[in-house]
Amino acid sequence: MSQPRLCRALLPLLLAVLLATLPARSARAAPPPAFPPELAAALDTTLEVARREVASPGALLYVALPGGGVYSGARGLADVAAGTPLAQGTRVRVASLTKPFVAVVALQLVQEGWLLLDHSVEHWLPGLVPGGERITVRQLLRHTSGLPDYLDDGILGRARRAPEHVWSPQELVAEALRQRRLFAPGAPGRWAYSNTNYILLGLIIERVTGHPLDLELRQRIFEPLGLRGTALAPPSADPGDLAHGYVNGRDYTALNMSVAWAAGGITSTVEDLGVFARALLGGALLRPETLDAMLACEGTGGAWGIADMAYGLGVMRRTLPPTAGLPPEVLLALGHTGALAGYRAALWHLPRGGVTVVAVFTRFEADPNRLVVRALETLAAGGALR
Repeated sequence: MSQPRLCRALLPLLLAVLLATLPARSARAAPPPAFPPELAAALDTTLEVARREVASPGALLYVALPGGGVYSGARGLADVAAGTPLAQGTRVRVASLTKPFVAVVALQLVQEGWLLLDHSVEHWLPGLVPGGERITVRQLLRHTSGLPDYLDDGILGRARRAPEHVWSPQELVAEALRQRRLFAPGAPGRWAYSNTNYILLGLIIERVTGHPLDLELRQRIFEPLGLRGTALAPPSADPGDLAHGYVNGRDYTALNMSVAWAAGGITSTVEDLGVFARALLGGALLRPETLDAMLACEGTGGAWGIADMAYGLGVMRRTLPPTAGLPPEVLLALGHTGALAGYRAALWHLPRGGVTVVAVFTRFEADPNRLVVRALETLAAGGALR
């Protein structure tokens, strides 16, 4: 094995050792405080009310308070046809919450010196994307490449009709390139969310490391953080033990997840997602200067009708909808949202209040931010958010 490849192989092990000691705790360290029982009961009610309001078969909620108390709740059904109740710790497809995970791997490679933000797509993937010499890793991470979204051409419908078909990342990129470019790479003031960007990032990570993306995610993030319910879904339509997801009342769970891969292919639990968010924003996965670069969000021109929506390197920033009694600065949030054939997810951390919230509905038409806002209202009413 070459020295550079050996170094890359050892880095995940070193990261695991580092994470095991941060923050340093003695054997006599006090256990984390319990979540206030009365507040947990109020969140149970909030979760069920929100689920019924949006008619979602299932709903999952995770809340972490700055002092360390954690709430996790599940309501509804994991499988409507079988009548299986949805339980805490049930895995779901997290859709575009995959992107911060992939961005962390890319940024770790940057801080290790194997990858540069200004490297071009052509540098790592020669001949794959016409004009790739003008598209940088930074633009892929920030969605300023101008590349069209491969999901905009009905591919999910085709994938559902042929669940046995395994989509290669190159096929997904080719689907995007059949469409017209949105704008020149890095054009001033232009931004367009495109899943194609993260398919290319996945390919670049594999080219840089010589390893499958799945292995890099496991060794760098999942295993060091103890995320036992988190995985990059295999190229299969078998849902395994997932909570089922629904679109217009139809079960969409039998979808070959090769169609999402690095753009939205992770399955996880709300508990694991909360641990990831707290580790990332707490500095356990990236150096301070790298994390600062990731969180340096720029305006998107009011994307999705959200006036202050901004995007960094795999992270969103916005002010959440008004919540009773809370000023806008408290509702400024960092995180990401996700939507994929039967699942809607949102992960937000409020830097001012120190609260982390993860919400998932198993109905594609249901907005998880509605549950997030309801949860924040409950926290405010209980004095846990000011």
